[in-house]
Amino acid sequence: MKKSLGLTALLPLLGLSTLHAKEPAIDGNGSPDSAVHVTIIYDNYQADQNLETDWGFACLVEYQGKKLLFDAGRKAELYKKNVKLLGIKPEEIPTLFISHEHGDHTAGIPWITEINPSVKCYFPASYADQLKARGTLPPNSTGVEKPTHLYGPYYSTGDDFVAFREHGLVVKTENGGVLITGCGHPGVIRMVAVAEKELGLEIHTVIGGLHLMRKSEAEMEQIAATLKEMGVRQICPTHCTGDKSIASLKASFGDGYIAGGTGQIITIY
Repeated sequence: MKKSLGLTALLPLLGLSTLHAKEPAIDGNGSPDSAVHVTIIYDNYQADQNLETDWGFACLVEYQGKKLLFDAGRKAELYKKNVKLLGIKPEEIPTLFISHEHGDHTAGIPWITEINPSVKCYFPASYADQLKARGTLPPNSTGVEKPTHLYGPYYSTGDDFVAFREHGLVVKTENGGVLITGCGHPGVIRMVAVAEKELGLEIHTVIGGLHLMRKSEAEMEQIAATLKEMGVRQICPTHCTGDKSIASLKASFGDGYIAGGTGQIITIY
């Protein structure tokens, strides 16, 4: 039987390195500015019964007094409704980060840019090129291809992945980094590895869609083990991860598992 390469052996072949994160904490003590707050606005799972669910993903990210909207759901009216019920004011948020081009992440873009014409939009470079060719690229937009600093504590993994052109958002914290993904089409291990190597951050928490619904139980166990070896201690797999894969990650991460769902508010110190 052919043996699989472990992470330590595999990453050098990919030109990547292994980093180990300090232990982060969920819902610990500290000032609001010392914690990363992620409020899930749009998801096909439900945490708050007062909010509607639908296939797609979007969230609000807050850290060190700086806010950022991540993705924009599949139905603009539903996205708008949940935003208002959550008391979020997009007209006051300076940045919109769109992970990739799929319609279940982009529907609310026109509404956001209409009520906040000065919003700074970050798109995958490939998607920005498509929107520009169609004449629908919002003003004040930037296409991101390589891992880069955006502003404040926020970074992008870049969209330069062979599997799929999608970029993830990285929030730099005192303990390392939080990676937020829309669907994770390039592969969560690859996205974590690129963030750690290219941005020099230790990723301790992963939140978002991971597109793992077709993975076997054995594959899921290997993915969880690899992520842990890379330093990931907490994970919130939601949206397109798949029910069985979410259950597998919950079993693997134990207390480090974070439930997703529309209305879920995640606080990480």
